[in-house]
Amino acid sequence: MMALRSRHVVAFDASGVSGAALGRGLGAPRVRALAHAPLAPGALWPSPFEPNLGRPEEVAEAARAVARALQLRDTPVCLVLPDGVARLLDLDVPGGTSPVSFARYRLAAGLPYPVDEAVVDVLPLGGSRVLAAALRRAVLEGYEAAAAAAGLAQERVDLSPLGALAALGAAAPSGEPVVDLVLGDAAVSMAARRGGAVTVVRNRRRDRSAGEWRRLRAEADRTAVLGGEAAATRIRMVGTGTLALVRDMQAAGAAAEAGWRVQGEGVPAEGAELAWLGAALA
Repeated sequence: MMALRSRHVVAFDASGVSGAALGRGLGAPRVRALAHAPLAPGALWPSPFEPNLGRPEEVAEAARAVARALQLRDTPVCLVLPDGVARLLDLDVPGGTSPVSFARYRLAAGLPYPVDEAVVDVLPLGGSRVLAAALRRAVLEGYEAAAAAAGLAQERVDLSPLGALAALGAAAPSGEPVVDLVLGDAAVSMAARRGGAVTVVRNRRRDRSAGEWRRLRAEADRTAVLGGEAAATRIRMVGTGTLALVRDMQAAGAAAEAGWRVQGEGVPAEGAELAWLGAALA
């Protein structure tokens, strides 16, 4: 039997701070421990431009509570930042060009702040395509400061939509086209895939008022069209509110489903509501 390999993540979003310790064996990933500490409205709000932590001490205390619940002590963790904090852009990188350098060049024109204030990274999408992300350094430093105040041993930082899209890509269907939706508290990321490869990525602020499933289905169709399809014939979804939205879409005849299955005690409906787990599953 293969030995389990533990992964520890602590994730931030508007509704609270969450964390998990995962083990991986021969079967599906399994959550060994799960924790969540809620935040009152206004303590944290994802933004790509302004500091996100309205009440840093409250956020640090929530992260401290998660660390205690998971018994992290000095265990290195991946900090997962929420959807809505970074500028995302899917790119076709010319041959012989550094993907990060090309991403920095292309992102510079669309940022409302100097590009040298940004941390830029890329997620390979297949072939020469990448998903580029620009995160303002001042925004990142706010989360890192809260994590340090909570006593967390930071190993690396990931963005929730990038981690989730990477994990969904690992389980992407090889034939039929599919649209993936990653739902954060404040934003939603969408990716159209064909033959397992991403053809287009979009990102929008999230509107969680009545009728959200209709709006998301329409956005999925737009994403599919931009990716070269007539409509979204299959929709996979992970993140906050996934289960209810899947039910609503299925009731209306859409081919919607949860994006992944994760086993473990206390995991809500096999982890489909926890988009931030993608940072550990990818």
